[in-house]
Amino acid sequence: MVKNTPAFIWERLLTDAPPRSLSYASITDAAIRIADNEGLDAVTMRSVAAAVGSGTMSLYRYVSGKEDLLDLMLDAAWGEIPLPDAKQGNWQARLTRVAVASRQVLKAHPWLAALLTSRPTLGPNYLNWFEYLLAATAAPGRSMKTQVRMIGTTWSFVTGFVAYETAEIETDRKHGLTPAKKRKLVRPYMTQILAGGEYPFLRGFLESGPGRPTDEDFHEGLRAVLTGLAAI
Repeated sequence: MVKNTPAFIWERLLTDAPPRSLSYASITDAAIRIADNEGLDAVTMRSVAAAVGSGTMSLYRYVSGKEDLLDLMLDAAWGEIPLPDAKQGNWQARLTRVAVASRQVLKAHPWLAALLTSRPTLGPNYLNWFEYLLAATAAPGRSMKTQVRMIGTTWSFVTGFVAYETAEIETDRKHGLTPAKKRKLVRPYMTQILAGGEYPFLRGFLESGPGRPTDEDFHEGLRAVLTGLAAI
């Protein structure tokens, strides 16, 4: 087991010479495959060791525990987001490209959202992502505080939108629900609630036939966010 080492795996990777039998990339890839297929709870030292054909104790030569695995997975996901030329197009176009790509990665890895707020984002891929966004939003006379607000607001929209998308899909999957089944299930209750006329706007919403969030919803929402940010 790793002992008397820095707290963060990224600091260790700067100085440690890794053992030769495995690679951090293979360990990370195995952990991501498990999480994609079985969920984050299925990622354990034992399951990852089995996936890479190693003993659990041998895995401790690379990582000190599950927390290290999660940090490696999180940063690998950041590395899947393509970062085009930060000087290409205006800042709205740059943020749009990264927002769209970030949504795709978040949807590809449903477990990722849980790590964004529970693990430190200090890996090299995240730092490259954040550096790119700082460069993409830099402009003469624009303060760093304004840049951070622009990035944070855009990122909050992306993660919030994806959280709604993935949560609904996961809930339907767990309970074996289709849109038709869900409507049938809630219709008696909603009919009773709406009968009193106390929720006219809710009635209008339901009568409009809302469905799951779409790509168009995402792009229109993102456009509205970026238009608002242009005013700060």
